[in-house]
Amino acid sequence: MQLYPAIDLMSGQAVRLKQGDFQQQTFFGDALTIAKRFKEDGATAIHLIDLDGAKAGEPLHLSLIADIKKETGLFVEAGGGVRNIETVEAYVGAGIDRILIGTVALEDEALLEQMIERAGDKLAVALDAKDGIVQTRGWLEASDWTLERAIEHLIQKGIKTFLYTDISRDGMMQGPDVDGLDRLKRDGVELIASGGVTTVEDVARLKEIGMDGAVIGRALLDGSLSLKEVLRVC
Repeated sequence: MQLYPAIDLMSGQAVRLKQGDFQQQTFFGDALTIAKRFKEDGATAIHLIDLDGAKAGEPLHLSLIADIKKETGLFVEAGGGVRNIETVEAYVGAGIDRILIGTVALEDEALLEQMIERAGDKLAVALDAKDGIVQTRGWLEASDWTLERAIEHLIQKGIKTFLYTDISRDGMMQGPDVDGLDRLKRDGVELIASGGVTTVEDVARLKEIGMDGAVIGRALLDGSLSLKEVLRVC
């Protein structure tokens, strides 16, 4: 199982939100410095989300994300505000390994086809859900899609990698939605768990049910979980 230490970006800093609430922020310092520390501790990949970009609807930290890729050499999956083909092309041009798009994948079929054509298997869809309903606009609005129906639809369109975040658990240090993740598994599809991963036991359980990857944010940033210890489990 691949581990993705997470850095959410606001104003160039690493930040974590509680349940996607922009009013409940905790800052952890310079994002590039933290990314380098993750690499020193053994990380081979990193998960970067441009929260300012997600709120604005366009990327605001592309240069920082590109710098993190260049300075660390880590496998970088990144997203936040990726809502047009020009942004996808910019991420591809910056050498980003995986590009995360959100509910634009469900809202604009023609654009999704363009993105897949341009980015291929580098394109992945991040689905953020609350009570089984996919959320949009940086977790600010509810959509008409259930999580499972959205995944089935996007698989048919050609998406092969999904990241699922349970917003009710994100930043709450309460453990991941293991049962929900187990139900979402599909043959031939890569599924990455995000939200609430807090302990070594959480990571071991995700590996046990066959998750392809896990994203861990706050627990690594605040030091309550050792990256080196988690990597041994993975």
